[in-house]
Amino acid sequence: MAGGKSSGSGGNDLNKVVRKLAAVAQQLARNSTGNGDAQGELFKKVAQRKPPTYQGEPDPVVLENWLREFEKLFGAVGCPENSKVSCATYYLRGEADLWWQQNEATIRALPGFNWTKFQEKVRDKFYPSFLQKRKDEEFSNLRMEKMTVTEYYTKFIELSRFAEGSISTEKAKARKFESGLTTDLQLKLCGQVFETLDKVYGRATHLYALEEKKNKKS
Repeated sequence: MAGGKSSGSGGNDLNKVVRKLAAVAQQLARNSTGNGDAQGELFKKVAQRKPPTYQGEPDPVVLENWLREFEKLFGAVGCPENSKVSCATYYLRGEADLWWQQNEATIRALPGFNWTKFQEKVRDKFYPSFLQKRKDEEFSNLRMEKMTVTEYYTKFIELSRFAEGSISTEKAKARKFESGLTTDLQLKLCGQVFETLDKVYGRATHLYALEEKKNKKS
């Protein structure tokens, strides 16, 4: 009698365990499907915006533009942090794609791996220190010379991202920009203190336009 009861109780317990495991499996399947659908929708949103590709060009401007475009794209589509790298690396091509295929496992295994860590690694590979130094020197030597103020400003913005240490504040940017203007424009700005880059740029643009207008009349 006792043995029979024990056997029946054991059978009931086993059935309960089986039912629980089945419920867990179903829930995991539903979660997996949901995550897959969400990931698919996210990639679809990214693809619709036709993001740029990066092929490992030896030009830091190209790399920085590619990274910046994805930063904007992630904000626009609401990309979660843990999906950013997968989204961006899908758009690697050529040498950059080969590099990622060969090093993905090692890089993903780094402590605290995320989008920021990925950017560090891709810069280490395709924007080495000697190129960083070259771009920093190019920015340091930048002068307006025969450019228009707008052309000079565009070049200044393009190169300034490679020398953030020397222009860490808006006031420092303004001073650096002013020092690269033509002597004539610097003399006209003499005595004025500009707190931001946009203010000195706006004033220099105005003075340059007046000078151009005067030259056309004469």
